[in-house]
Amino acid sequence: MSRIAMGIYDDLDNQTQPLLYIDPAANNVIVFGGHQSGKTTFLKTMLVRLHENLDPDRERDIYILDFGGNLGSYRDLPLVSACFDNSNAENIRRVFRSIDDKLEQNKKLLASRRFLDVYERDGGERPAHIMLVIDNLNAFLSDDQFASYHEMLLKLCREGLSKGLTLVFTANDFSGGVSRMLGSFDRRFALEGTADKYMDIFGMRVGEPMSCPGRCVTITGGKPRETQIFLPFRNEERDLPMLRDALADVEVKTDRLTAFDGDLTLENYSRFVSNTVDEDIDPRWPVAGLDYYDHKPVAINMRDVHSIAIYGKKKFGKTNLLRLLVRDIRTSYPAYTFVFFDDGRQQLSDIYKEAPGRGVYLTSMEELKNFLDENGYAAKLERGMINKNFVERPHAGTVFVMQSKMLFQATGAQLLKNVFPKMIAAAEEKNYWFIFSDVRKIANNDRDTESSLNNSIAAAFLLDNIAEFVADRGSRSVFGEMDPKELKNEYARCELGDGYYFDIESDELRKIKIIKV
Repeated sequence: MSRIAMGIYDDLDNQTQPLLYIDPAANNVIVFGGHQSGKTTFLKTMLVRLHENLDPDRERDIYILDFGGNLGSYRDLPLVSACFDNSNAENIRRVFRSIDDKLEQNKKLLASRRFLDVYERDGGERPAHIMLVIDNLNAFLSDDQFASYHEMLLKLCREGLSKGLTLVFTANDFSGGVSRMLGSFDRRFALEGTADKYMDIFGMRVGEPMSCPGRCVTITGGKPRETQIFLPFRNEERDLPMLRDALADVEVKTDRLTAFDGDLTLENYSRFVSNTVDEDIDPRWPVAGLDYYDHKPVAINMRDVHSIAIYGKKKFGKTNLLRLLVRDIRTSYPAYTFVFFDDGRQQLSDIYKEAPGRGVYLTSMEELKNFLDENGYAAKLERGMINKNFVERPHAGTVFVMQSKMLFQATGAQLLKNVFPKMIAAAEEKNYWFIFSDVRKIANNDRDTESSLNNSIAAAFLLDNIAEFVADRGSRSVFGEMDPKELKNEYARCELGDGYYFDIESDELRKIKIIKV
């Protein structure tokens, strides 16, 4: 059995004070109490006992939602897969997604068998024991940005134990829907400050315990027992680091979620990137950042993707992303030529100047058309007539960076509707790559041009809040078929400089932390 000793209780019938045990793999636990009554201390004691009884041969993943703000110092214990507060909604979503994935793995492994029967046995493949700890459940339930998880939490309360998930919650009272979950918790503790709630908590009359931090009432052996919960340490500041050091060399089967803190840069990239290697990624492909959920690299497949679009708000990081991609391509493909098409804003001049000898810088529509014609890319169209003297030429590789707003006005329709789609269709053979680095709304609602552009794009970045973008100005972009309501439920708001990568061919949308250069 995996029982842990949490305190002592008063057995008045036998005039003794036996140890109070709980089995974290068999029981959901909820702890009620007033302010500073010892709820967080209860959680700390549980975490310490779990590590003192650590079994390296059995996987245990503990996810902590620290809505009380007092468990951060325990995040580095080896069984703790994640310890996040409410400062970043995306991290909370990562926790629920990870739990859901692990439960699916357990479900397949259990094959209708009882979790404890498989987990407790010696030898053989065992499912993971998962724990979700929420300190201050009331705060979680009252936060509107997590409303979409209320029903999921109820489902986990009903079904979690059978698949290997234990829930451990603390709460001040029954507000916010706590009472709806109570029936799933067979181990309930009432600390000081809950005397008027005893009937609701235990379904029976219970005497109030003495006034003392950590003193509580719980049901043991079918009777209410006054109980004293152990402290996690005599001296937390001294003993917690000692426990971490003692466990530093213990190999445990725990998957950890690392949280981004601030910008992702080339210098700290290795600190956050997943250890899981994706063998399908060519090391030459440009990496835009890391997936928000699994921290795997988001790389542009330059073998299959020959046209990229970048959408986003002004000053939201589009230029940073473009600079990152151009630098990577320049480094990995030194023979490629770059064609920058800018306008009077001169927004690409700094990127061009980083390697001016490897490309051209064009600022007018006439310059661009002449360049394409004279260098054998595409014939120039004048007065409705195609240049009959045009000669197509081979190239080692050309990257077209298209940022001029003139493209999206009436003067650019012919390029977007006829010229570029044909070049992109032959891009794999001709070694062409297109980056439309600041996609805008097509002038005059030109649906034909808009459709041609959208159909030509193989992958797209969005540096904006996706639900709002799709519902408004992005409704006719490559993201336009997505459901804004589903997107709002699925993704938290973007931090400045971050965004989404949409692989249109595979219909895969990934939220990414973009590298800042």
